[in-house]
Amino acid sequence: MQLDKPLEVKIELTQNCNLGCSFCFNAGRPKASSELGKMHLKKVLQRIADEGIESVRFTGGEPLLREGIIPLLSFAKGLGLHVKLNTNATLIDKSNASSLAENVDDFLVSMHAFDAESERKLCASPYFEKKLEAVELLASQGCFLRAATILARQNIAQLEKGHALISSMPFSQWVLLRPIPNIVECSPLGSSDVATAVEKLLRFNEGKPDGEKFFIENALPFCSYNPEKVEQVALGGIYEDGHSSLAVDSKGIVKPSYFIDVALGNALKDSFFECWNSPFMQRLRSLDFVPGECRGCRHLMKCKAGSRFSALFVNNSFSALDPLAMPGKYALALFH
Repeated sequence: MQLDKPLEVKIELTQNCNLGCSFCFNAGRPKASSELGKMHLKKVLQRIADEGIESVRFTGGEPLLREGIIPLLSFAKGLGLHVKLNTNATLIDKSNASSLAENVDDFLVSMHAFDAESERKLCASPYFEKKLEAVELLASQGCFLRAATILARQNIAQLEKGHALISSMPFSQWVLLRPIPNIVECSPLGSSDVATAVEKLLRFNEGKPDGEKFFIENALPFCSYNPEKVEQVALGGIYEDGHSSLAVDSKGIVKPSYFIDVALGNALKDSFFECWNSPFMQRLRSLDFVPGECRGCRHLMKCKAGSRFSALFVNNSFSALDPLAMPGKYALALFH
């Protein structure tokens, strides 16, 4: 079933970041020469609320680098929007934790490494302990906290350590994400990496009720490994490629997602409803770009053929196979 409007709009406040994760979707990309001003951002937020979209997610880069973010969060909250913040938490301390707690409904905290040494290697960050302190500080304010881990080869090897760490901290949820190809790393994961991650998640989830299980929440083709196993730990493509949200980049361009640089409109002038129902978005949501190898697959409506951006980036077409897809290898499980 297709949605008649996006569940949320993601606003990229800045492309700047104080860390250096090689697997970040912005890695290697030229930085925007300008960013939307505060009054323009308030206009965008007002438009989101006026069009009946219930949720807004502030992202970056690192959004807390953006000057004046607290008043923006407060403005969004005052409009009745459900306010989400993606952050690495390294800039959160006693000076801003209370204000953030008052104005953010959902913190998604980057937890890509599980000890200080790995944090330095993976994220070029000396702030691991500071991040842990920030999480505890927000928890003391009663905040709803979720941890987000982009699955890199290095941290897949340490997922048991990550599971223990995340479980010991005041997180309500652990969100796992398949890395998206970027200029620095065109093939951030291989099939063996996916297999290892899936098997570990299956073990972590043993005996857990559905509401406490861990899932890979962005698009991962179910035929990247044993489809019956992948389906148990992957939510499919609903949160990817414009199936449930729109993105506004730091210059105000409305796009299907963080990654897909197809301009659907200008957030200052154009209706989000019109962007949502543009011909390109209709093609995305109707699975018009699905490759022929995936048609007829019994997992298609959930899997959605993986990531269309990854297909474009690696295989040069929105209609190509996701680079992790192996429909031929798992044909018996997919089509019978």
